[in-house]
Amino acid sequence: MNGYDKPDISRRRYPRVRAPVLYRPIKILGPRRRIYDISPGGVRIYSDEQLREDDQLEIELFLPNGQTIIATARVVWIRKLSPDEDARFDVGLEFISLPSNATQELKYVLEQEPSEE
Repeated sequence: MNGYDKPDISRRRYPRVRAPVLYRPIKILGPRRRIYDISPGGVRIYSDEQLREDDQLEIELFLPNGQTIIATARVVWIRKLSPDEDARFDVGLEFISLPSNATQELKYVLEQEPSEE
């Protein structure tokens, strides 16, 4: 799959959930943005920054219960969006470093929301 192909959901290890979770990249002190979907294995976000497959970035997740999680993620796919979308790119990130206590917090939030699959 090249960087602009649609993701292969059949390879996912975890179901995706639309949960009221926000994020922002650590290096950018910009506004928090909505996460398109999330699982214990990663997130799908919209981004204006053109990332490349295998890029690593630190993101801050804002959970609805007030908890904040700092995660390191790897870009596994990226797709250019049409000009009328909310951002320039649709991006799939895989968590590669997530604090152990954060995993439990994230799983709790995800159990409260219906699965996308």
